Amino acid sequence: MSARARLLLGLVALAGAGCDQLPWSGKPQRLSTEAAAPASVLPARPMVPASELVAKVNGAGLSRKDMELALQEARANVEASGGTWKALAVQNDPDQYDLPDLLDDLIIVELRAQDAVARGLDRSPEAQRQLYYLARTFFAQEWLRWQMDRIKPTEQEIAKFYEDNRAGFRDPDRIRIRQLILDSEDKAKAALVKLLEGMDMGDLAQQMSSQPDAARGPLTEKWVMRSVEKEAFAPEDEAIRALVDPALEQAAFAIDKEGGLSQIVRGPDGKFHIFQLIKRQPGREQSLLEVSDGIREHLRLKQLGDFTEELRAKAAIEKVSERLEQVEQGGP
Repeated sequence: MSARARLLLGLVALAGAGCDQLPWSGKPQRLSTEAAAPASVLPARPMVPASELVAKVNGAGLSRKDMELALQEARANVEASGGTWKALAVQNDPDQYDLPDLLDDLIIVELRAQDAVARGLDRSPEAQRQLYYLARTFFAQEWLRWQMDRIKPTEQEIAKFYEDNRAGFRDPDRIRIRQLILDSEDKAKAALVKLLEGMDMGDLAQQMSSQPDAARGPLTEKWVMRSVEKEAFAPEDEAIRALVDPALEQAAFAIDKEGGLSQIVRGPDGKFHIFQLIKRQPGREQSLLEVSDGIREHLRLKQLGDFTEELRAKAAIEKVSERLEQVEQGGP
């Protein structure tokens, strides 16, 4: 690990060293000596069994779990930045960031936190507001984790969802095709005769086509799916295309055998198109076994959404929407 990566891991992965990246980062605020400070809202420090202890700082224990949480955060930061995580060395390594370095960073964080509390920074109204913001997010994430652990759709529920939605669990027909594009119907008829006589479409395109590359272009490299099925089953799959014109789509999918040719069809561009089928992959129904994991996750997320809506329905929520324009967003 490079020195720069070592520095990044040591400074960004830990809350005490990475706090300058938080939305409220800035110079620490001093407590006013003229106003009464509110009581601290810090949670009670968890007890650390002797078997879990990795260090003590002014009597306060740091645990193995603290190390593991810091490692999880460090790994997430490294991977989020496109790096590859490698386990840290247990022994002190002068050339790499290691577990002893991580422990030293945790000790520094603890020292800073202790000094902040000793100076009353934890009783600052602004600090308490920021602390509760973090606590709110943390407990919301804990709620999500707890719910996802307890939501376990049964095999019967998964099977019922599959039966109720069988039409959506299939791989649609897809084809690979070549395309000849000609400027006039007369040229298209002449080209079709030559193709029926066995001339290669790619060679013919060099002689007659208005777009010679189309015969060996993207349509030959990608699967083509009917536009409605492309939108429903593979909207983000760049390896699959759809013909934008219904007449062209109908002509291409009407070819019944590989190597076969379509009729001449006029496209929305005013030109005349001839398709040749390279390969067909017939549609098929996916089995329950193939899709059960996806159904299970869908049912879990749906139930999670239902629980959230129940909370919203029971809650007393008042919005003051006109104040949204007063929210400072920073930047231009």
